[in-house]
Amino acid sequence: MKKHIYILLLCMASMLYACNPSNKGRFTDSHEQHDHEHEHPTLSYTLFQDNYELFVEFPALVVGHKSLFAAHFTKLSTYKPALECKLELSLFNGHSNITQKCEGSVSPGIYRPSIIPKEEGSYKILFLLETKEGNVQFEIPNITVYASVDEAAHAISNKDEGDVITYLKEQAWKTEFGTEEIRAQEYYSVIHTSARVKPHPTSEAQVHANASGALMLFNTLGERLKKGQLIALVKGAGIDNNTTLQLNEAKISFQKSKADYIRSEPLSKSKLISQKAFLDIKSRYQHDSLMYHQLAKQITEDGLRIEAPIDGFISNIMVANGAIVKSGDQLLTITNNNSLIIESYVNQSDYQKVEGIFDANFSVLEGKGMINLSDIAGELVANTAFVNEGNLRIPVGFSVSKNDLLMPGMYLEAYLKTGKLEDALLVPLSSIIEEQGQYYVFVQIGGESFVKRQVEITNSDGLNAQVVRGLIVGDRIVIQGAYQIKLAALSSDLPTHGHAH
Repeated sequence: MKKHIYILLLCMASMLYACNPSNKGRFTDSHEQHDHEHEHPTLSYTLFQDNYELFVEFPALVVGHKSLFAAHFTKLSTYKPALECKLELSLFNGHSNITQKCEGSVSPGIYRPSIIPKEEGSYKILFLLETKEGNVQFEIPNITVYASVDEAAHAISNKDEGDVITYLKEQAWKTEFGTEEIRAQEYYSVIHTSARVKPHPTSEAQVHANASGALMLFNTLGERLKKGQLIALVKGAGIDNNTTLQLNEAKISFQKSKADYIRSEPLSKSKLISQKAFLDIKSRYQHDSLMYHQLAKQITEDGLRIEAPIDGFISNIMVANGAIVKSGDQLLTITNNNSLIIESYVNQSDYQKVEGIFDANFSVLEGKGMINLSDIAGELVANTAFVNEGNLRIPVGFSVSKNDLLMPGMYLEAYLKTGKLEDALLVPLSSIIEEQGQYYVFVQIGGESFVKRQVEITNSDGLNAQVVRGLIVGDRIVIQGAYQIKLAALSSDLPTHGHAH
């Protein structure tokens, strides 16, 4: 009896042990037990194709193990997640092909396909992204499917990458961000100097006194005028400068010469006077008529009218209201913005480059953006290398059309483009971080991994700079959002590399 009770208790204990979840997996074969001694290593790849970037992370492929992919697709022109797309993932070699389709993303731009390899060996992984613009294909060659996690762990080493800055795709997609691949391209020399906006000679008129006397101005500095508008009166003083007397004298001369012309015209036809005498009388009549009618238009009871010769605004007043002026004195300047001149000056040391100038960028000294010559319909009008006693720097002038970006008197920074260089490496100024006189850019070494790289720059045109040390062709740098990467590098709470979506 006791023996039966003992056997029953032993059976019950065995059943309880087998049903306890904490004991699950204890009785495994030696292969599975060995697998769990090592952490499953992960792989990541960053690929670029047709204006798209693929950044993908996944566990190393092991026979019989499910590998869940985190595939991030970015549209590079906007650096935003690729939306409303479909994804097909394939693992294949000469005798095996596994395919999975994703009809949509688990979150904007992120797709989570999975694959369970059946046989070890060397494979290719193909990502086929179906977008509105067409299909984009990414291929990862030479992917190994391992027989066990232990084998994968020994073959793959997830090393600490040192001073790598992590900036997640989800962060970049929410900000103004962008990257660009460095490539060799033609570039030019740049002369950096200052410039000033001036009215074009055809857009400016000097107004002079047309008689001597007391000046009465009716307009103020900056006031806009129409051509023919009254701007001042000159009231003569004394007999010599009495405008009413001048008008009466002109009227008398006109009436006399007119009477002489009317009387001599039939005499000329009858050849009672010579042709020469008649032509002299006619010429005097035309002159007196012009003088009288011009004075009659200008002279009022209050004085001689001075009218605006062009449309524009008063940009300078040389005399005070009520001042006594002489005939020919300059009174004021009228300017319009129909045409402008940008006038810059180049040092004599750059005289050999002056005649090669072909274009220019300009920026307002307060730093309100860059203006290219084409933005203001401008053209180079003066680039002759010469100096004179009045000016020891070489003048370079550009004619530009009326625009809302420039006004007369404005000072600019000028970047004069001259000559050409071959195989220059260029970076946008927006990509450069300055620290204590040293310049740096952030180089993308993985989808979410960046390193800070010191560079030596020269020859800036206000938009780009030439890099002479620190970068090579093929490097991909951050061209927008470098400050965010800098903040991420300074943060003590950096996100861990990897995703758990």
